[in-house]
Amino acid sequence: MSRKKKKKIFNRKIFNDLKFNNYYISKFINVIMKSGKKTVAEKIVYNCLRMIRHHYDTCPINFFIKTLILSSPQVEIKKKKVGGSVYFIPIKITKKRRIFYSMNFIKKNSLLRKEKKFSISLFKELVETYNEDSLSIKMRDEIHKKAELNRAFSHFSF
Repeated sequence: MSRKKKKKIFNRKIFNDLKFNNYYISKFINVIMKSGKKTVAEKIVYNCLRMIRHHYDTCPINFFIKTLILSSPQVEIKKKKVGGSVYFIPIKITKKRRIFYSMNFIKKNSLLRKEKKFSISLFKELVETYNEDSLSIKMRDEIHKKAELNRAFSHFSF
């Protein structure tokens, strides 16, 4: 009886965005995109970056990348069943996964805001993250606290 062959993991290549020629901005546009409307997501992100340039007189790309780095967690928690009980194991994560987590934190928390336009709520969330007092920073800290509490189970690593 033949064994199943492992499928190769296929990562689709993401090209840099046209306006700023940056990988992280194009990735964030894809995260913001809803039901395939990429041009709408581009308008939202570019309006937000324009507001950053207008209000802070800094390069919006550096501002955006710093907010991503600030809100990215260093560890994640995975469940593992050992002997009938479930343990939460803290695992260090790669840079790509960290950036993905931080983009999702920023998107979720900006959706929770009550502004009329999404670009304004995204702008406010990015500014608060840059100043380290936003909900995405709190989400990152919660993950770190859970990992610290479950540090004793790290010897069950995968």
